[in-house]
Amino acid sequence: MSRSPCHAVRHCPAPGARRAPVARLAGRATTVMAACIALVALAGVAGYALGLHSAAQELRTDASRRLDSYGSALGSELQRYGYLPSVIVLSSTVRQVLDHPGDPRAVDAANRFLEAANRNAGTAAIYVLDTQGLTLASSNWNKPVSFVGANLAFRPYFRDAMRGKPGRFYGIGTVSDVPGLFFSQPLRIQGRIAGVVAAKVDLDKVAMPWQSAPDPVLVVDDHGVVFLTSVAGWRFRTLERLSARVRSRLAQTRQYSAAGPLQELDLRHAGEVAGGELYKLPRNAAVPAGLSARDSYMLIRAKVPGTDWLILSLSDTRKVEQAAARSALAGVALAGLLEATLLFASQRRKVLRERLTAREALEQAYGELETRVLVRTAALTRVNKALQREIDERQRAQEALRSTMEQLVQAGKMAALGQMATGIAHELNQPLTALHTLSDNAVVLLDKQRQGEARANLESISRLVRRMATITGELKSFARKAPAQWQPGRCSEAVDDAVSLLRQRLQREGVDLRIRMPADEPAVACDEVRLQQVVLNLLINAVDALRGRGAPRVDITLEFEPPGSSPRRARLRVADNGPGIPAESMDRLFEPFYTTKAQGVGLGLGLSIAQRIAGEAGGSIVARNREGGGAEFEIELPVHEPDIRSHVGDA
Repeated sequence: MSRSPCHAVRHCPAPGARRAPVARLAGRATTVMAACIALVALAGVAGYALGLHSAAQELRTDASRRLDSYGSALGSELQRYGYLPSVIVLSSTVRQVLDHPGDPRAVDAANRFLEAANRNAGTAAIYVLDTQGLTLASSNWNKPVSFVGANLAFRPYFRDAMRGKPGRFYGIGTVSDVPGLFFSQPLRIQGRIAGVVAAKVDLDKVAMPWQSAPDPVLVVDDHGVVFLTSVAGWRFRTLERLSARVRSRLAQTRQYSAAGPLQELDLRHAGEVAGGELYKLPRNAAVPAGLSARDSYMLIRAKVPGTDWLILSLSDTRKVEQAAARSALAGVALAGLLEATLLFASQRRKVLRERLTAREALEQAYGELETRVLVRTAALTRVNKALQREIDERQRAQEALRSTMEQLVQAGKMAALGQMATGIAHELNQPLTALHTLSDNAVVLLDKQRQGEARANLESISRLVRRMATITGELKSFARKAPAQWQPGRCSEAVDDAVSLLRQRLQREGVDLRIRMPADEPAVACDEVRLQQVVLNLLINAVDALRGRGAPRVDITLEFEPPGSSPRRARLRVADNGPGIPAESMDRLFEPFYTTKAQGVGLGLGLSIAQRIAGEAGGSIVARNREGGGAEFEIELPVHEPDIRSHVGDA
């Protein structure tokens, strides 16, 4: 049976009904697609931001670590060369040229001494200036460019030294036009500043770790002037515009006059990332090979230890941007993976495998990171052990030096005892003879029942024994090998102890000993036993010099600066009326093992030990010839000032 057309129409969907689901599906797909695109974009932005911050933080950390290492290396070099002037000021040759600046022989000896010291130290120049800033002697005295005769009183390092403190100054030499770092040290003679010793170090010839660094490194002074850098074209430029006051100060010291006008480096600020400032390289200066003025660079600052200098580095941020791009891609990939998981449930197994692969890659990266941490930790451990070994070696060297000094002091004591042996033997021989006679008489008197007289003999024997014990006790106290106890002592007691050991020899040789001591004598900052040894050595030398002369005489005087002097000093003088000190021996008088006595008499250590003892106590010892004839030695020591604040605190 055939159906009617109306039946057929009743089962066919209408055209509007068919288009509605399609439109809904299309709209839903559009919404889902838009959401997916938005999610991907958001993941990319978040990944880029996180990756940028993380990579920038790592770049900043690595750059800061390198910069600290660079600063420590530079600080170590400054410390290594900074001790040189303080060693040079101890030279008697340098002191001689300040005492006799017009003596050609003194000047020539100083020039040659400074030339040898400069060659051994590897410095650019070492020179000596008087109190007016005039160069008297220099290591480059025989070079085409010599500092001799140049007046450098305008330099800050000279003014600092004349104020009594070490100086340090970097600048371009006004004589040589060569930049360098200048160290200075005041040279004191008898407590006053008699001149200045200066050393110049060419830092361009000192190997610095940043010379092979890929990033530009700059060292700037407190005015913001770049004076050391791995980029030659940036040297002697400023980080910012200098004020008129700073330019006037630089003109007065002529610190960078030879470099011409100081131009601004013109680093352009380009924002911040992860706490680090970004800059563009200057257009008006040479850009190092491999770098671009269009890219941004992270500026890291650090202090150079022991100075007011700053060390800076500019780290290329292209790797940071690349890492951020990779992080953004990773975020996009992660979002796409999530979307693929939500949209294609049928591919769940594949997605799980991809996640497992990603996890393994992350674990591998974590393992690599742990390995890097272990390697760096091991490197730091090795460095710490090396530093500890160096500290131990220095401590051992100091102990060896201290032990050697104690042995030299003991040798000086034994030499002094050897010279006093005859007198001491005579001093003990008389009581021994009397003891022999008295003991024999006591036996006879006891046999004759004369107890009273025997008792008197025994009392005499007791007195003689006590006298001998006093003599041997003084000898044992003097000869005892013990470390110095740096406690306040009195000069008069040290003089009395030394005179008691030499009393027999003084009487035997008819020496007229005159001692003048103040009534209100304060203590000095020196160990009394060591001070006794110094006085004894000077007395022995004086008596040796008076041998065979008529009316021999030794004067010992003690003077103190008035209260209120800062610092207050004591001056102990030992003088004789002998032949005096030969001129050719004056410069070498305090050298170890140098002596003007006959061979076999003394070790030549007495004056050297005396000088070392006075120096360790914060004082000095000088020798001179008296106008009326004879020699005079003056020991200058600081007066012990008790800490008033500690007494107030105790109260």
